[in-house]
Amino acid sequence: MEQKNKKKVSENTLLKKDVLEYLSKNPEFINNNIDLLNKMFALSKKDENIITFENIRIKSLINENILLKDKLKEIVKTAKDNKEIQEKLSKFSNEVISFRKVDLLINYIEEFIDREFPSIKINFNLIKLNGFNDLGTKYFSSNKDLINTIFLKKTPILLTKAEIKLYSLEKFINNKNEALVVCPLGIEYPVGIIFVTYKSEMMGLNLQFDLLSSLTETISYSLEQYIQR
Repeated sequence: MEQKNKKKVSENTLLKKDVLEYLSKNPEFINNNIDLLNKMFALSKKDENIITFENIRIKSLINENILLKDKLKEIVKTAKDNKEIQEKLSKFSNEVISFRKVDLLINYIEEFIDREFPSIKINFNLIKLNGFNDLGTKYFSSNKDLINTIFLKKTPILLTKAEIKLYSLEKFINNKNEALVVCPLGIEYPVGIIFVTYKSEMMGLNLQFDLLSSLTETISYSLEQYIQR
C-alpha cells in the first residue's frame, strides 16, 4: 500500500521542465498573474525592503537594455569602419589612375595596402602580357592551373591546406595562424592574381572578401592601361 502511494505521488510530481514548457507555450500567464508571482517571489529582508517579482522583471529589462545598447554600439562601430574603408578605397581609386609607369603603380599599390590595411599582406602574381615588360619577374607565376582555377571562380577564394600544398604556396604563409586568399585581377580581361594572407580569426568578417573584391577590381582597372592588346 505504501509503495502504491509513493508511485502515485511520483506520478503527480511537477517537474521543472514541465513548468518551463507551460510558460513557453503560455507567455500571457506571467502578465495575468503578477500579484500571485509577487507573493511567491517576495523576499522580506526588512519591513521596508521587499524584493518583488516586479523588481526582478525590471532588473531583467535593464539587463536586456544593456545588451541592446552594446549591440547598437557594435553596429555603429561596424558602420564607422565600413565608412572609413570606403573612404580609403575611394582615395585609392582616385590616385592609381595618375601613374604613368607600371612599376611605380605596383609600388604604390603595395605601399598603400601596407599602410592603410596593415592586417593583410599581399603578393602579386601577374600574367605576362605586352605592356608589363618593365615589371620585375617576381610578380609573374608559371602555374597555369592555379591561374585558370582562380579565373573560373571569378571571386576571392580561401585556399585549403591541400590546395596550398598542391600549388606550393607555403612561402606565402608566415605562420600557421594565417589564412591564404587568392583574388583574380581582371574578371573580363585577366591580368593576374593577388595572394593575400591575414590572420585566420579575421575570416569571420564578411567585410574581408568585399574589401578584397573592391581592391582587386580597382587594381585590375588601373593595370589595364598598360596592356598592349
